[in-house]
Amino acid sequence: MSTLKTDAIEAATGTNTDLSLDGKGSGVPDLGAGFKVGSVAGVPTASIRDDAITTAKILNDNVTLAKLASGTDGELITWDASGDPATVAVGTATHVLTSNGAGAAPTFQAAAAGGAWTKIGTVVASNDATLTITGLDSTYDTYCIILADIVPITMNTYPYIHVGDSSGIDTGGSDYAWTAVGWADSGGAETHDASNGDSKIQIIGLHTVGEGPGEGMGAVMYLTRPGDGTTWPMIHGRMTQVTSGPAFRQQLFAGARLAVITLDRIQFSFNSGNVSTGRMTVWGISHA
Repeated sequence: MSTLKTDAIEAATGTNTDLSLDGKGSGVPDLGAGFKVGSVAGVPTASIRDDAITTAKILNDNVTLAKLASGTDGELITWDASGDPATVAVGTATHVLTSNGAGAAPTFQAAAAGGAWTKIGTVVASNDATLTITGLDSTYDTYCIILADIVPITMNTYPYIHVGDSSGIDTGGSDYAWTAVGWADSGGAETHDASNGDSKIQIIGLHTVGEGPGEGMGAVMYLTRPGDGTTWPMIHGRMTQVTSGPAFRQQLFAGARLAVITLDRIQFSFNSGNVSTGRMTVWGISHA
């Protein structure tokens, strides 16, 4: 093998003439460790053919996020019916990604009701006179209200429920009717109380709720009338309580607002003193 040593090689004839470096047979020119083009190391971008970079030339796990083209915030990458890359358009807040079946890209859509419970609101007590949640309307025919870990400030108090509309909570002297029946773990006689014209729905009979260590109450109730209904708003449920002694008691109760109103709020309170601790949460329950 012969070796030619020189500082430069250029075409012998012509202007703007390509310089050919050809190997013999199947051999190819060997440029050693590297080369420059126009005094710059490497191959200029303009000199790389479009078909030179193939899938086989790209090593696995070598394309970083920074190498991807910029897109729109919130879009997702997918493939269309032709198998070509595409994006899923940005959805609306609270929408969920939904499959549209084979041969179609997914889309963001509103979550189907499907009998699901939707939380309307929750309020945590911290020495509050009342616990009030608004936002009830005709979207749901049934609402569930849960009182959890409720403790009063004052000993021997009665728990109340009020409802109202956009003008406020209704507390008129004959706005409500209610009935409550209770039992104690001591095996005592059944207790019951009722009213057909009251300023509140009382969710306990002749017993009261205590405020000592370990005492308190909880309740689960259902409001079965939409905000634009044609009947009175009606509530029914069960309450449990623990008092000093200790004594465990349960109450079944039901009540109604004695008028057709566009109900949009519900309120819990005691007949005296504030709510020391606890939580009230309201869920809307879909029937479809």
